Amino acid sequence: MKKHIYIVLFGLLLSMGVVSCDNNTDLLFDETAAQRKESANKAYDDALKSSEQGWLFQYYPEETQKYGGYNFVVKFAEDNQVTVWSENMADFTQPETSTYNIISYGGPVLTFDTYNSIMHEFATPSADEYLAKGGDFEFLIMSNENDVMTVKGIKTGNELILTKMTESPEVYLEKINAISKLFKGSSLESTINDIDMTMGLNDHRLTFNFTENEEVKSVKAAFIVTPTGISFYEPITILGITVNSLTANLETNQLISEDGKIVIDIIQAPIDLTANIWSIETSVETDRSEAVKNAWDAANSANAFPYPLGTRMFLGKSTLAGEAPSLSLTIAPYWVQYNLSFGGVKGQPNYVSINKLQGGVNWSFVPFFDPLVDFIVGNAPYSVEIDNKDNPTQVKMTSAANPEVWFILR
Repeated sequence: MKKHIYIVLFGLLLSMGVVSCDNNTDLLFDETAAQRKESANKAYDDALKSSEQGWLFQYYPEETQKYGGYNFVVKFAEDNQVTVWSENMADFTQPETSTYNIISYGGPVLTFDTYNSIMHEFATPSADEYLAKGGDFEFLIMSNENDVMTVKGIKTGNELILTKMTESPEVYLEKINAISKLFKGSSLESTINDIDMTMGLNDHRLTFNFTENEEVKSVKAAFIVTPTGISFYEPITILGITVNSLTANLETNQLISEDGKIVIDIIQAPIDLTANIWSIETSVETDRSEAVKNAWDAANSANAFPYPLGTRMFLGKSTLAGEAPSLSLTIAPYWVQYNLSFGGVKGQPNYVSINKLQGGVNWSFVPFFDPLVDFIVGNAPYSVEIDNKDNPTQVKMTSAANPEVWFILR
């Protein structure tokens, strides 16, 4: 009986305590959850609009950063207006204005919510790229400290940085352009810890290929161009050496790590073949040597498809938007491509090097064309004769090893 009485009394006391607490409880926050979200969004919005020169946006599309990073400048204004510049613009005095917003979606999200051809460059699909380049245009705001705002792409999950600008977009992007010119039509060479590197450069992504302890290794590193060189998306380690960035020496054409342990030679070619789509017409005798025609004939004979092999071979910039430089062939109505790198040759300012990267669009279906790629690459480097260095329309390429191998690019 006593036991039951104690339980009842304890229950009454507990009820009184609860009632007492309810009568004296103050609100934990002065605002509702919705009001707090609105206040946070406004604080970020005010911060974005506070920069007179805008914000440098170091932008990496695609979840594996396979295209590397690109510099954008975004300047925010009243009425949700945003003006955008990009290092890919032909004219830095022609930015584009659209709108933006900051919304609540699992946190504060910066969204560029109306179309802007500059801001949406990597997110706009095309006939050749129905998924575009995997670029974001909505970003979760993670922090804002010391004039640096960290965001995360909603689609890719890439962590990106916006930094308050201290100079005009035009001035900053011209500095980026000066460094970028180093890489146009260039090849890269390096020896690290007495081990030679075979290096590839595709978009804003470096590849280090080397052999360590008889094991072939490859390190790929996405980077963004800075006014002083390049900075990697995340630190990379090569043969035990870890680096975050490399500084460009414009006098020696080199990229150098802070500790000097990594030095990369930039070897510029007499022409940047990746700037245009060039073609070799194998059916025209004056446009190629007999050796080149024989190589094409062998490929045509090996063609296992019921469609004819096109007589034109395309070299340099890809014929398909967004793809790597390549040797491109047509098997009507299809394109097949093998990705190549083009650059200079150390000590030979009039030579162009060509190196294999990997099979590109549809190449896995046409292994019988591999000998044609081997022929073009195997006879490199080529000496070049350019009709007009400032505005080339014709380039004759002759194998340095075998002058019987030559062709004209138009």
